[in-house]
Amino acid sequence: MSNNALNFLILFLSISLFPFVSSLNQEGLSLLSWLSTFNSSNPDTSTAIFSSWDPAHRNPCRWDYIKCSAEEFVEEIVITSIDLRSEFPTQFLSFNHLRTLVISNGNLTGEIPSSVGNLSSSLVTLDLSFNSLTGKIPEEIGKLYELRWLSLNLNSLRGGIPTTIGNCSKLQHLELFDNQLSGMIPGEIGQLKALESLRAGGNQGIFGEIPMQISDCKALVFLGLAVTGISGEIPASIGELQNLKTLSVYTAHLTGQIPPEIQNCSALEDLFLYENQLSGKIPYEFGSMQSLKRVLLWKNNLTGTVPESLGNCTNLKVIDFSLNSLIGKLPLSLSNLLSLEEFLLSDNNIYGEIPSYVGNFSMLKQLELDNNRFSGEIPSVMGNLKELTLFYAWQNQLNGNIPTELSNCEKLEAVDLSHNFLTGPIPNSLFHLQNLTQLLLISNSLSGQIPPDIGKCTSLIRLRLGSNNFTGQIPREIGLLKSLTFLELSDNQLSEDIPYEIGNCAHLEMLDLHKNELQGTIPSSLKFLVDLNVLDLSSNRITGSIPKSLGKLTSLNKLILSGNLIAGSIPQSLGLCKDLQLLDLSNNKIIGSIPNEIGYLQGLDILLNLSWNSLTGSIPNELESSSLRRAVDVK
Repeated sequence: MSNNALNFLILFLSISLFPFVSSLNQEGLSLLSWLSTFNSSNPDTSTAIFSSWDPAHRNPCRWDYIKCSAEEFVEEIVITSIDLRSEFPTQFLSFNHLRTLVISNGNLTGEIPSSVGNLSSSLVTLDLSFNSLTGKIPEEIGKLYELRWLSLNLNSLRGGIPTTIGNCSKLQHLELFDNQLSGMIPGEIGQLKALESLRAGGNQGIFGEIPMQISDCKALVFLGLAVTGISGEIPASIGELQNLKTLSVYTAHLTGQIPPEIQNCSALEDLFLYENQLSGKIPYEFGSMQSLKRVLLWKNNLTGTVPESLGNCTNLKVIDFSLNSLIGKLPLSLSNLLSLEEFLLSDNNIYGEIPSYVGNFSMLKQLELDNNRFSGEIPSVMGNLKELTLFYAWQNQLNGNIPTELSNCEKLEAVDLSHNFLTGPIPNSLFHLQNLTQLLLISNSLSGQIPPDIGKCTSLIRLRLGSNNFTGQIPREIGLLKSLTFLELSDNQLSEDIPYEIGNCAHLEMLDLHKNELQGTIPSSLKFLVDLNVLDLSSNRITGSIPKSLGKLTSLNKLILSGNLIAGSIPQSLGLCKDLQLLDLSNNKIIGSIPNEIGYLQGLDILLNLSWNSLTGSIPNELESSSLRRAVDVK
């Protein structure tokens, strides 16, 4: 035991056994009594952090974390972010003047005692959030008639919300989120006329409907019941909450339509109802909600069109209607939404052209239009979007060229225009974007050569240009992309050698060049791609032999070299690729025998295909008993 701890213990024992030697009042003695309960298990906490708690003082009013009234009674105890490893301090429940008790992020354990009701005439704030409390919320919490703020969030509390909570008539903030509570929201909530925030989300055991009585909480500003089992329809009476700014009931089981009465929530700014089973149309009445800033309705069963009236909500910053069944064209009225930062419409059936007014959304950061039926050309005015970081429009019916102006969006990080009908070359300037990490253009009709400017886009991590009509050679400048992890150039008309410089892309995990017209040998520099999981060079015109150095690619899962002109023997070193699940060397000119080392690859359970070569000798014993035997051809 340290000297400080020993001195503290002697001092505390002196006070306990010989109280006449100290003038410390009863509240101070109670505080020290609590401190002693965790002193033995965590002495450093009490001696260092609570060093100001001096038993020689007349009262605790000068101690850290304590505030007193003018009459020198303890009025506030605020202890945050200190590892107490203690149970609830029942010693404090005798403090008749205590107005504020905050012990948050302190690793409090055990249960909240029913005697908490003893503070009925004084306690205004009780914050026990972010601890490890268990058990039920005691019914006696309803005796705290002066309580205005109750925070019990981020614990492991169980059971239901006690109906007695309705007796706390002055309560303004009730925070119960992220516990293990269950049962229904009690109708007695409606008795809390002063309630401004009710947050009970993250309790998956809470079920039932949003109680009708919630409409009696006319002062309510925040209603949070997300990630719960809340079900049923949103009550039409929700419209009576004219002070409500946030309605957050996402990832729940809501059904039915969004009631048109919601328009009466004139102060509403954030409407988060995503991941439910809501149906029907997006209410036209949204247009009268002038305060709306964020509307997230994704992953529901909503139908109909994007309402024209939404253009009246000029404060909107985020619209997310993704993963629904919306149809129709985007209304012209949306051109009024000049504050828009995120416009997300993925996975619907919206059609028509991408409206040119999108170019006026100068604050736009994310535009997701993928998996719809947009047609026509990508408007060149998108180059005006200086804040744009993400542009997804894949799986549509877009045609024409990729506009050069897109490279004016200097903050672009991700572009995915795959699975469209785009034509023409990739604009060279697109590779001048210094923040671009993902460029995905697979399954279009793009043509021309991959420009050497690609080497300037050193931020690239994923590059997918497969299933297009690109010709010419793979530029050697690709070796400058040191951050690249995913490179797919398959199903094009690329020719000449695989550049040696590709071995400089040291972080590559996937290299897919299959179905091109590549020639020459497999470059020895591939041995430097030690993180490679997939190497697919199949269906080309590659000659030479399989480099022994491929055995250094110990992270390799799939090695596909089929359909080439590769000769020589299978190197024994491939047996070092212990993670191989698929090995396809078929349809080449490989000779010699199958190395025994191939038979030792225990994980080779997807495919081993050596057929249509000129292999000789016997099949290794290890392969004879393998279910992969049928894939081996030794003609």
